[in-house]
Amino acid sequence: MKTIKLPYVSTSDLTNIIRQYSIIVRFSFNRFVEGKSEKDIRLLTKSLKNIDDLNSWLIQCGIKDAYALFQRAGDKKVIFGGSKNFLKRVKNQITSSDLIEKRLVPVNIQGEQLQRGNRMFKLDVIENNEIILKLNKKNHVVFKLPNLRNNLKRELFKLQMLNEVKSKERGYTYSVRFTKDHLYISFEEFKGDNKEDLNSHRYMGIDLNPENIGISILENENIIYTREFNLGPIFKKIVSEKLSSDHSKMKYYQNKLKHETFIISKIVSNLAKQYKCRSVYLEDLNFKSTKLSGSQKYNHTGNRKNKNL
Repeated sequence: MKTIKLPYVSTSDLTNIIRQYSIIVRFSFNRFVEGKSEKDIRLLTKSLKNIDDLNSWLIQCGIKDAYALFQRAGDKKVIFGGSKNFLKRVKNQITSSDLIEKRLVPVNIQGEQLQRGNRMFKLDVIENNEIILKLNKKNHVVFKLPNLRNNLKRELFKLQMLNEVKSKERGYTYSVRFTKDHLYISFEEFKGDNKEDLNSHRYMGIDLNPENIGISILENENIIYTREFNLGPIFKKIVSEKLSSDHSKMKYYQNKLKHETFIISKIVSNLAKQYKCRSVYLEDLNFKSTKLSGSQKYNHTGNRKNKNL
């Protein structure tokens, strides 16, 4: 099992969710100590107050967390928040609110293969560098992630792709824990990809232009498939509109361009696999400042298309 720890900034205050989840864990743990079954505890939680923000799956995850803690503790007594902090409170070295803060436990939302990896989370790392927590149909919380190191990007991109290309009934399981400051994404390490039965004489070439992306698949020197993706209409909207980059309309066009480019990348990847291409070739593009015949290589519009967009 691999766990990635990341700081985040959320669009909503999660304090109540963490506090209510901690209530479920402590309540369930004490009931396990009393000899109650998981089924009994699920029924007993319905009588609890102050857990209105939790859905049934969050409650179930809290019960499972409590059972795991009960199993680890064995015959040992468990003091939530730690015995040291409890003694500090007895000696008035910390306040009651400090102890309450220490007693909070991370929210742990377990993954499910039959729910595209995790029923309450949607990975949106590739396009927007964020993860979305779906508390219910109307209430979604966005976790904005920091700039990721390349190795973390690769793993999270792959995790997202695996759960997008799978059918709706099945995915690559991952669990997410979060505190007020950090979230932890846990998943089984990726096994070595299955070796494809590739055609050693077949390859794909990709031609990258600002408004068009073209692909050709060749076997030996014979073209067996071609396709062109046209982004011209979106570029025309962006370039023709005399709006600032932070204008809502311009942001819409730029997000549309990002989305379309992402979809194209998935189609191209699937075509390479479908045709069992041994290699993929693309241009080594260089947009460093260069001068041709004493003038810039691109005019203002060309710079926007090639460098900015």
